[in-house]
Amino acid sequence: MIRFPEVPAPPPPRAAAPSTLAEAVFCFGRDTVAFQSLAPGMRAWSDGAGAWVAFADTGRAWLAVGSPLCAPEDTGRVARAFVQAARAAGRRAGFCAVEAFPHDTFFERLPLGRQPIWDPLQWDRVLAGRRSLREQIRRARAKGVRARVASAQELGGELGASIAALAAGWLAGRRGGPLGFLLAVDLFYRPSERLYVVAERGDRLVGLLAAVPVPGRGGWFFEDILRADDAPNGTVELLVDAAMRWLAVAGCRRVTMGLVPFAGPLPHPLRILRRLGHNVYDFEGLRVFRARFAPEAWEPVWFVHPRGTSEIVSLWDVASALTGGRPLRFALRAWTDGKRRRRRASAG
Repeated sequence: MIRFPEVPAPPPPRAAAPSTLAEAVFCFGRDTVAFQSLAPGMRAWSDGAGAWVAFADTGRAWLAVGSPLCAPEDTGRVARAFVQAARAAGRRAGFCAVEAFPHDTFFERLPLGRQPIWDPLQWDRVLAGRRSLREQIRRARAKGVRARVASAQELGGELGASIAALAAGWLAGRRGGPLGFLLAVDLFYRPSERLYVVAERGDRLVGLLAAVPVPGRGGWFFEDILRADDAPNGTVELLVDAAMRWLAVAGCRRVTMGLVPFAGPLPHPLRILRRLGHNVYDFEGLRVFRARFAPEAWEPVWFVHPRGTSEIVSLWDVASALTGGRPLRFALRAWTDGKRRRRRASAG
């Protein structure tokens, strides 16, 4: 049985001119990745008039987290000012995982992929049309798995230690090792503003869904969904079901699981890169997994960069931010890990 805690109080009134990055996120954060601006290690730039940009510095580029955090009509002006600040520091600049950006002849857009969208109030309709989802949820429950929403206060005790151990085990199984920037798994910053759904079998944690708010959309981003290697079939589906039902009670109308890289229509060079990269990262597997939950829409996600910057350079900057400045080393390690696993599977 799913337990529903109190619906959180509405956010405080917006500041007219945010004086901190956190205020700007809750005033203007419309991109799915906006809350990740507050993650440890992110840097912050401000125009001094209430507009903010969170970014990662790769050593060669400033990669912004989504669009500038400002009033929509100021986006182009603030973005250009950020680019100029980056150039003054000897860096290129770009805006990663942008969903809406005004037409501006100074910039170009490069498609990164698409993200699935759900309305939690329509979740029962999704289940009614997906027998496979209902069966997976039934299987998990039959194996004794129960999902519940956990409070932030619980993280200071045994549950927090169990979540940390689950995350460590999950990351150890990723091809190539952990990623950084927008794909880092950091479950404990600003916990009181997150949603934690845990799957337990008896007194053991077997799965976790951690979601963060998208303040400017009144929505939520299912940022991390982790399961133990021996979790029963249906554990992930049970976690998603519990989160959707809790958010429906809260009146939420928008949920996403985030970007699926290289999904949807792509220019020819990116189609080649998607084909070459399948042994490094399972783009198609990720798309198929999210499609199982029958999203209502797939929305495009972009990388925005100053006109004249090559697409290859822009993609290299993104890859550098994700891999700690070592894209080729990560790719080789991921390819080697994948080859080793295929050999073990073949031998088995």
